[in-house]
Amino acid sequence: MTRKKKPPPHPKRIQVTDSDGWTHIRRSHSKATSNKDTYYSSSLKKLLPSSIPTGQTLLDLRDTHAHYRSQWLSSPCHLALQDLLRNDRPLFFSSSRWIDRCIILGLGSLSNGRRSSWWELVFLETLLESLFLHPPSHHHRETPDRKPEETAIYAQDPVFNDLDKAFLEDLGYTVVSDPAAFDLITASTLLFAPHLEVEVYAKALGKAKPRMCVGTAMEECLERVINSTSKNNNNNHEREMEENEIFSEYLSSATTVSSSSTRLPDFDRDPWTQFTCLYWINPVREEEEQEERAVK
Repeated sequence: MTRKKKPPPHPKRIQVTDSDGWTHIRRSHSKATSNKDTYYSSSLKKLLPSSIPTGQTLLDLRDTHAHYRSQWLSSPCHLALQDLLRNDRPLFFSSSRWIDRCIILGLGSLSNGRRSSWWELVFLETLLESLFLHPPSHHHRETPDRKPEETAIYAQDPVFNDLDKAFLEDLGYTVVSDPAAFDLITASTLLFAPHLEVEVYAKALGKAKPRMCVGTAMEECLERVINSTSKNNNNNHEREMEENEIFSEYLSSATTVSSSSTRLPDFDRDPWTQFTCLYWINPVREEEEQEERAVK
């Protein structure tokens, strides 16, 4: 008789900040496992523009972009996401019609060869295309029942150098300086913010309740350990409690019958999709629910 394997114990989540100022949510296990952490862009120290590799040009970035886009389009992760969009097409489309901008936070420097930055960028491009949204002056596909809509796309990261900015502007994006992007977030925003530090993530969500959000699973943020030192510091403790409130409120809006959330499929070439979710809120049903509550 074959014995069933016992399920592994539920791992605890511990927030750790390393010497470089990066914050990780680490899962602790009773047995040794592969070390797969969630990384957040640091706001604990002032970040400066990254240096441009010697001899690198805009043409080099265009070639690199074409390579990553080709690889992404043929990946099982991309195909799984397309299935998701097809299955929930009415919900996605009803939400995307209410989106007039996309805000990108913490993408990282593209010219310095950070693989995750490239994968995140080509993922975002195909997501926007699937929702029939595109930056101004760029031509995208249209169908008899849906024409592509121009969408302002803003990107912010203190590590962007001049070459990164030139490349993103070449795509039709607008690069803004920190902290300008936070003030651009509205209820009609698609917020793209994978692996931001918890504090920065909460700051972005606290500005408004974006119609769509691609970011770290908020359940992971809520399960982080609020250490004893913060409890002894009233200011830090109050801030962390406020952050938890922001995540809880957004989750309650994104997990109703009218809206939804889903974890991104695993990507076999880079761990950036780990602990990453796509959240969306149906504005039509949201208004109906508000009217129903007002009647009661």
